[in-house]
Amino acid sequence: MAYQREWLDRTGAPYLLSVILDRLGAMDEAFVSYGEAAKILERELKTPMIFSLHIGSVAGTMMTEILSVAKDAPPINALITGTTGIPGSGFAWYHDNLWRAKRGKTWERLDNDQKLAVVKDIREAVRGHDNWDRVFEQAFGARPILFNQKRFTEQDGKPLEKMLSGGKGESEQHRRLKEWARDNPAKIGLPPGFEGKVQSDLLSGDRIDVLFTKGEEFAVVEVKSCLSSDDDLRRGIYQCVKYREVIRATRLPVEVEVRAILLSERELPSELAARAKLLSVTSRVHKMNP
Repeated sequence: MAYQREWLDRTGAPYLLSVILDRLGAMDEAFVSYGEAAKILERELKTPMIFSLHIGSVAGTMMTEILSVAKDAPPINALITGTTGIPGSGFAWYHDNLWRAKRGKTWERLDNDQKLAVVKDIREAVRGHDNWDRVFEQAFGARPILFNQKRFTEQDGKPLEKMLSGGKGESEQHRRLKEWARDNPAKIGLPPGFEGKVQSDLLSGDRIDVLFTKGEEFAVVEVKSCLSSDDDLRRGIYQCVKYREVIRATRLPVEVEVRAILLSERELPSELAARAKLLSVTSRVHKMNP
């Protein structure tokens, strides 16, 4: 192991809080998973291979420092979680001593739905606490500048809306994979009878890589080629969700079935695979580009 646990806890705590506060100020995922936090700290602290099992301890140190200057602060470490959005057993003390109602159930006696409800309530309390900048400065000093800017490397001809002026055309790698998907519905898990079309436009102004139809059944396929970064893959998951819901909306008041498939050339990282499953996005892999 290339680091000391005490050093990681002490040095990583301000970065972890900064990541959470940044996410609260943006339309990003409302939690940081242990695995993702480990990767962020690897990059920020220039330390190879930080174990995700050690992130709970960093979160605990972060909360201890916060409480030393703000005893009324909600337990923001609840937003550092497993891939399910639920913090681990290390959060039990903070819940039981700082959050639960008098004579309420302890953390370990709550089921997963109840734990998620607790996290939702804490998230609202965290957003409603308007002194985080002061708390940060008193607990840790100057807020670090994070280098965790998202990196998008896919060339799918669909630039981010906030980057429209700098969009690139579609790459050959993306085009080939898209056309393969159109011609091979069975290999991406669709039953017989689905017919595919590339570049289908939606009323929202979005364009689907491949749209399959079978009467009033639909399947949307978002393609991410070998050029894709992890951030591209994450974006692809949410593109699938958006396309699925737009098609459902156009068919209302009649309910229709819309499958959502993310096709990539490599397996999703475990954190993203769990997120895709939670959002009912099917992940398929087909390697065709060198």
